[in-house]
Amino acid sequence: MTTATKLWNKNFIKYIFAYELSEIGTVLLTFAIPIYILIATNNPALLGTIFTLNLLPHVLVTPIGGLLADSVSKKSVIVVSQFSIVFIIGIYALISGSFNTHLISVGLLFLMTTLQAIQGSSFETVLYSIIPMDDLMKANSVTYIMMIGSGVIIPILSGFLLRRLGLEFIIYISLILFFLSAVVNASMKVKFEKPEKIETGFFKAVLADFNAGFKYVWKENINLKRATIGIFLYALLITPALNLIPSVFIINGLGMNESNLGLAQGIIALGGITGILIQRKSGEKINVSKLPGMLLLMSVVSIFTSILFLLTSGTLAYILIVIGITFMNIFIMMSSLIYFTYLGTNTPEEIVGKVMSFAIVIMTLGGAIAQFTVSRLFNIAGDNLALAALVLPIVVLISVPLMITRGKGQE
Repeated sequence: MTTATKLWNKNFIKYIFAYELSEIGTVLLTFAIPIYILIATNNPALLGTIFTLNLLPHVLVTPIGGLLADSVSKKSVIVVSQFSIVFIIGIYALISGSFNTHLISVGLLFLMTTLQAIQGSSFETVLYSIIPMDDLMKANSVTYIMMIGSGVIIPILSGFLLRRLGLEFIIYISLILFFLSAVVNASMKVKFEKPEKIETGFFKAVLADFNAGFKYVWKENINLKRATIGIFLYALLITPALNLIPSVFIINGLGMNESNLGLAQGIIALGGITGILIQRKSGEKINVSKLPGMLLLMSVVSIFTSILFLLTSGTLAYILIVIGITFMNIFIMMSSLIYFTYLGTNTPEEIVGKVMSFAIVIMTLGGAIAQFTVSRLFNIAGDNLALAALVLPIVVLISVPLMITRGKGQE
């Protein structure tokens, strides 16, 4: 349990500074590498496959991260993971010119995402050890604003750097950023109380922890269960809308360049900051009970955005894509903030890592399914990109009322 008496203590300042360094490095790489490959191959299905592969570690490895978060020092998990990321980026920088660059680049993203998935639960829950729990919503808001702030500026910068200086320059900048982040995280002072020794095997313990998270969400907290179903549907809807769909629409559909895409991604990210500010202003007036309605609204916006893209072209189509997805991002950030704050404040401390890892797996599984599905639909649809993008929003629109009816029937 935390002994901190105020939010803006030294550990929290170090935490958000390290977080921002890491987030900038992540955004640089996760924007530049897939777009570099898309421009080189002109293959939307391949881009979707890359995005799907980047999500799979969060599905497969996050339960291990959850066990580590509850079993060993969270700070150690974070620091070791980040120095490992520095190591693999360094190896990539040395060997990328000697092999198939596309394959090595995808491998870098996959390994980096795997390590981030391992540290994910520790990074989320270490907050509980360095701030007063009454300030959790404020702390989450700060980290979300930092994340979205990077999402506004860095895609624009990354698109410019990729076009002017190439991928190699971005790799070296990211290497420095991750190294600095690891050093700052290592300087944090986080109290660690060693838990009881795990009697079963490691992987049995992972499965047991995942099962404990599932049981708590599914059987012991009906509101968290409904919210988790909702966050899965949110992931189905928003994950491809934030990266795959604008990338393919703008690069392939409109024939624009990476700078145009970077500008679009930056504007879309502003929607996230707007959502966080709205949520902070509203306080508890907008809570988990509002998630289904917000999801319905997002589904309708997504459908209309695709239809308008189908009916327009050129600059007008570009503007409509950006406006539609920006509006959706307002609500996804509000929803994420509501969900993870509710989870953190309504889960017993001894299982919060298990429940957090379960929630991340569910959300990321929805995203992986969505990326893979939309990439296959793009492949089937050919030039009819907007028609392919309509499918999942319609599925989500149909699913939300069923979810609400099912929840009411269980009360």
